[in-house]
Amino acid sequence: MKKHLSLIVVPHDDSNVRNFKVSYAVAYAFVALVVLCVLTFVVVLGTYGRVLVKAHEADRLARENGRLIERTAGIDSLRSELLHAQALGIQIKNMLGVKLTAADSSLVANVTPIANSPAIPGTFEAGEAAHEDQKQLLRAIPSMWPLKGYVTRGFRVSVGEKDEQYHPGIDIAAKRNTPVRASAEGVVTTSGWDETYGYLVVIDHGFGITTVYGHNSRNLVNAGDRVGRGQTIAFLGSTGKSTAPHLHFEVRKNDVPEDPRKYLLN
Repeated sequence: MKKHLSLIVVPHDDSNVRNFKVSYAVAYAFVALVVLCVLTFVVVLGTYGRVLVKAHEADRLARENGRLIERTAGIDSLRSELLHAQALGIQIKNMLGVKLTAADSSLVANVTPIANSPAIPGTFEAGEAAHEDQKQLLRAIPSMWPLKGYVTRGFRVSVGEKDEQYHPGIDIAAKRNTPVRASAEGVVTTSGWDETYGYLVVIDHGFGITTVYGHNSRNLVNAGDRVGRGQTIAFLGSTGKSTAPHLHFEVRKNDVPEDPRKYLLN
């Protein structure tokens, strides 16, 4: 006689009681199926949960990596700008024949594309200039264009002062009354009328450097005034020996005219 289990169903109403016979084999199979389903559900749920956790972690790491890349790019950009500024200062000081410090030499010794530029010599002599003197020197360099316009006549002194082609500065054409700005920090030594340059402003920047601004329609500064780089000192005009509105701009080193483009930054 086969063994079996009886499943009795007793309804709440007056219906007949029902009796179901289930063999042990079927019962065991049903229990095994239920256990298998539960285990499968647990495994799937656990695996899916781990996948979700890993996906969330990967997304978080990706965001952090993106932020790190942005920060690194920003740091690299700042470092590049700093190196450019330092190299520019070294180039200007070398251009003016100023002895450089050991720190300047150390900067050039570093592996940087800017420091190895052909415009900057590979070997520098260490000097004793103080840090404050260096900052004053950089402020004295007439590196800022006095106005935006078109250069209509360039620098030419090789022909001699008596030659008609002699021109100790550059002419920059622009609209009348365009603001003329100081190319660097300094002290106004002259602000008045000149037969050739009309209303004229001369600024002493120290270190033997002076700048000249001629043919102005009106000057805004007086002799003795200290001006900063970019400060408006006059308005462009066509006074003196001039045929059209333009600025005559000169840079002089120890009273010797030099090409302003040697100092001006693009």
